[in-house]
Amino acid sequence: MSNLLTPQVCYAAAIFGAFITALSQILLKTQANTTGEKGFFSKFLNIRVIVSYGLLFLTLAINQVALRHVPLSVMPCITATSFVWVFVMGALILKEKVSARKVLGVAIIIAGVIISRL
Repeated sequence: MSNLLTPQVCYAAAIFGAFITALSQILLKTQANTTGEKGFFSKFLNIRVIVSYGLLFLTLAINQVALRHVPLSVMPCITATSFVWVFVMGALILKEKVSARKVLGVAIIIAGVIISRL
């Protein structure tokens, strides 16, 4: 098993984990945008929310595996890209409006990742 976990695989797993995190956040957004459901259990115990939190738990496991070769100082940079993925998926999948404020936020995140790696 150790031979399969090369540094390249671990970096790819970390990036995949960030993508899965973004996907779970998109699922939560779609649930938040639904109307008509009333009551605590119907809002929080439905398939979208359960799958979303399951994906987040899966991301925790993926990140633990990725940390075998990805330095701890690099992981926050990789996980921060999930916000960029949420922005992109929100625009493409949910047809959210791309505002200058959102673009500025994504630019700040990307700049922060770049600066932290200098």
